[in-house]
Amino acid sequence: MQPIHARYPFFDAAREAVGELGASVPELAESGNPAVERGRERVERALTEGTTAPDEPGRWSDEAELLSYPVARVLVSLLSKEKAVEKYATAEAATAAARFAEDVTGDDDGLRSTTDASVSLPRILREFGLEAAVREERLAGAERNRSAGATDRDWYRVGVEQYLLLTDDWGEEWRLVNRELADGEVRIRRGELYGADGEGLLVEAVRRRVSEGLPFDLGDDRRTALEAALDEPLSALRDLLGERVAVREIDAVLPSLFPECIDELLTRAESEELDDTESFALLSFLAAIGLDADEAAAFCADTTIDARHVRYAVERLGENRGAQYPPPSCETLSAYGICTNQNGHRERADHPLVLYRERLQETDPAERVDWRERELAQS
Repeated sequence: MQPIHARYPFFDAAREAVGELGASVPELAESGNPAVERGRERVERALTEGTTAPDEPGRWSDEAELLSYPVARVLVSLLSKEKAVEKYATAEAATAAARFAEDVTGDDDGLRSTTDASVSLPRILREFGLEAAVREERLAGAERNRSAGATDRDWYRVGVEQYLLLTDDWGEEWRLVNRELADGEVRIRRGELYGADGEGLLVEAVRRRVSEGLPFDLGDDRRTALEAALDEPLSALRDLLGERVAVREIDAVLPSLFPECIDELLTRAESEELDDTESFALLSFLAAIGLDADEAAAFCADTTIDARHVRYAVERLGENRGAQYPPPSCETLSAYGICTNQNGHRERADHPLVLYRERLQETDPAERVDWRERELAQS
């Protein structure tokens, strides 16, 4: 196998490399191969953080990283949750987008990396059969354009048929009426091609490839055997999904009623940067209680969390996108050192949303002054 296979495990060559290694998922689990733990992490980070990149990149060998991909696909299939498959495929695509951007543009004035693990744009296009459908637009001053990296001056032309296939139902800005179309080709920016911001034609190609065949159609005997082999990581992921507490829709923002652990995160964010887990816990809570992307950005205006990140995260965590995962339970937050049972709040409820809902129900409706009514009305 090659390092590039670990970086892009959904490439055809990576699939062949997995076959050459000849290790089945049950065998990996039985031998305690680190690929199983990495596969669990891959799915967990997809469900909670929207990425499948390792939390500690140096911890895993290229082989473990590659083999974790088929392990993750089996785990997602065993979860038997449609939204888990959707979240996983989207996270793999988002991770690929960041790597495409890094490989194609680099951080050295656009010079492309030549390491064994990097990939060029022509190589990516060939992988998805798009080499004949996508071409670089050659303008006057092409040398300057080529060296500019992913900027608005760097344009490509995409065959209209392939463009429409990959951008189906993407929204107004992607409709042909809002695009330059000539000679059967649509003009797009480089970033819109490989998806530096997580949305692009090649990102969609990755998402569809990862989604293909998921969840696996497993017979009863095979499912039973796989569940037994992967009992520990599967149980951990099911516990994570079990944190989707059944609460009625909440659409009220009263910071004075926030659970203590969430309130502490918000206070800390005003003076220090939160790590990924802390940021997810806070933003998923804000999305769950009814704030939309712009409202959440305004709510976090006095914190260290970048407004663009707030909007991006809350938009994708919101129910309107059909993929919301509520904040983790206090038990999970405790494992990360976030919830320390401040003021003994866990003795009443062990989930931030449950506790918040109960506090709302106990508050006199006349005293429920929503933050949006008070703050946004003044702006």
